[in-house]
Amino acid sequence: MRQEVSLNLLPRRAVLITCTSPENRCLGFLSKMNEWKPLEVVLFHNDDKSPKRKDNYDNMKSACRKICIELIDIKYMEGKPVKSFQDNMKRLKDLLLKYHDISIVLDVSVFSKRYLFMLLRWLDDENFWNRLAIVYSEPEDYIVSKYIPLSFGLSSLQQIPGFSASPNMSRSVHLVLFLGYEGDRALSVYEHIQPMRTTLIIPHPPFKPEWIGRTENFNADLLNLVGNESMTKVDAIDPDETKAALEKIFNKCDKPGEYAKIICPLGTKPQALGIYSYLRECSDPPAILYAYPLRKNHEFYSYGIGNIWLLKKSESE
Repeated sequence: MRQEVSLNLLPRRAVLITCTSPENRCLGFLSKMNEWKPLEVVLFHNDDKSPKRKDNYDNMKSACRKICIELIDIKYMEGKPVKSFQDNMKRLKDLLLKYHDISIVLDVSVFSKRYLFMLLRWLDDENFWNRLAIVYSEPEDYIVSKYIPLSFGLSSLQQIPGFSASPNMSRSVHLVLFLGYEGDRALSVYEHIQPMRTTLIIPHPPFKPEWIGRTENFNADLLNLVGNESMTKVDAIDPDETKAALEKIFNKCDKPGEYAKIICPLGTKPQALGIYSYLRECSDPPAILYAYPLRKNHEFYSYGIGNIWLLKKSESE
């Protein structure tokens, strides 16, 4: 689903889980939903030393204090996600069980995709899925051009913990590669895996009409190499469309056991949610690989706060 967030769509009683970031939109939901007040806020923040992250962290704490909301800090290490989960999830579980009959609002705007997949899996495995409402803030825009992508190169490809094991690479591989504004990184993934079959997912329509064609420009070399016939367009915001697209892609192209299936999620966060929705119902799930960049483009990323969307409703209220 995709609906612009409004007070009447949000659960009346909820715990908010959110995350800090150097991007301003980590403040989006908190700043624009002033009339909605969660019972408590769980604030994830990682070990990134960016001054912008620290400023936004201070601003998020200040916003919670102004409306007298208790704030629970959860620190995590981006380079050690499993240890971070082991260190913090009991604390989070105890909190969510304390409020056993209320909703959980998860703001996925700025979680890294790797940590987001792990968190969604954990919430699902702990039987919190039906209580979960998910919101997402767009950026106003990205500070990118054809010559300044969001990241550079590929450091490594790793299986996201908590999902199906890495496929047997001696078999033919079907790679479904969700594309964003990181053409060099996506091309490196393709060259590293060398799939027999490739499906490239373009976010279309994008968040804004003036962004049409931007993803194709960033990934022109990969599109020329693979061919436009391998390209599929999927809505940038609606996770249900991503889920339906994956069902069609794998059921149409592959017989059981024919290919080792891999998804690499370099697209949007709502598409990542759609990927997870597909995985949780899939009887033969593909492997999910996280592509570590050699370097992120911290100075040229995103600015401002755009539309805020409700991507999943809670069933608790």
